[in-house]
Amino acid sequence: MQSVYWVEFAARQGDVNSLYEIIENDPCVLEAIDSIPFVESPLHVAARAGQVQFAAEIMTLKPSFAWKFNPQGRRPIHLALENGDTAMVLQLINMDKELVRDKRREGLTLLHLASESGDIHLLTEFLRACPDSVKDLTVRNETALHFAVKNRRLDTFRFLLRWLTTNTVELQAILNQKDVDGNTILHIAATNNDTEAMRLLMENMTDLDAANLSGETAFDIIKDEEIKNNLARAEARVKIRKKVRSLIVSMREWLIRKTGNRGNMSDEIRRVYLIVATLVATATYNAAVSPPGGVHQAAGTNNTAIHVASNSSKVYEGKSVMSTSNFMLFSITNSSAFIVSLISRAGHH
Repeated sequence: MQSVYWVEFAARQGDVNSLYEIIENDPCVLEAIDSIPFVESPLHVAARAGQVQFAAEIMTLKPSFAWKFNPQGRRPIHLALENGDTAMVLQLINMDKELVRDKRREGLTLLHLASESGDIHLLTEFLRACPDSVKDLTVRNETALHFAVKNRRLDTFRFLLRWLTTNTVELQAILNQKDVDGNTILHIAATNNDTEAMRLLMENMTDLDAANLSGETAFDIIKDEEIKNNLARAEARVKIRKKVRSLIVSMREWLIRKTGNRGNMSDEIRRVYLIVATLVATATYNAAVSPPGGVHQAAGTNNTAIHVASNSSKVYEGKSVMSTSNFMLFSITNSSAFIVSLISRAGHH
């Protein structure tokens, strides 16, 4: 049909006036194009050519064009993204926010593609337009975070992780999502020897014991002994942190039960209680700043701790003189006492 040709020509040129002249002469021209299941629509043509104004006009007249696949299985927004046309992408998203969750071949969404390329500006706009898009999975059950780590986009991964921690309650479910091979994001990071990504994941309480379909945990995948040792230490810290959090919750519940009727306390008893809690808080804080035995100092300083450790093969400046196990035990009990004292003070003000 000749009218279809001229619509395509107008789209390529960005000529909105010609578009309306064609429609005036052939009112069914856009409907005829839309009736074809897989077609290079005028919106596809405008997206390829970077004609933002024309694209907005044609999408207003025919919103369904935004969702049409061309014979290559691409929608107009995919073409704009592939061409790096940020203005076109944002224009289409502003007109239909659900396009953010649109899936192309292999189930890739715009969020996956932006994570793969490391475009944090677009990621910001996509998540602002459609926050739930962060949950979308490919046909291989991969999240956008899988793509960021797989493609070694550390800044992108940091951004997504930061966004997740402040904008969703489903952080753990997303971080522990397994792909079709059973690999979590931590497995991918371990495969790439990406120590920073692994550290960030562990700090956010990722499941460290998750196994893939081969029965391997992230720890099993790592070949480098130094990285493996660092991971083991980080794993121990995470487990201790979980236990401390559980202990604090239990202590808080105990305090609430014990002081549930504190309204009946006399002012004198309450003042004594506050004084004791303040003393405990002060003592435990000082102990945390200066742990028993002190810490190793830089070489050449006149400090008792350095002589105590002089027989050690390797001394780390700032490390506690106590053994690791003793220091952990001290830290847990001291921190617990400090927190309980603070809770007590808060509960009696």
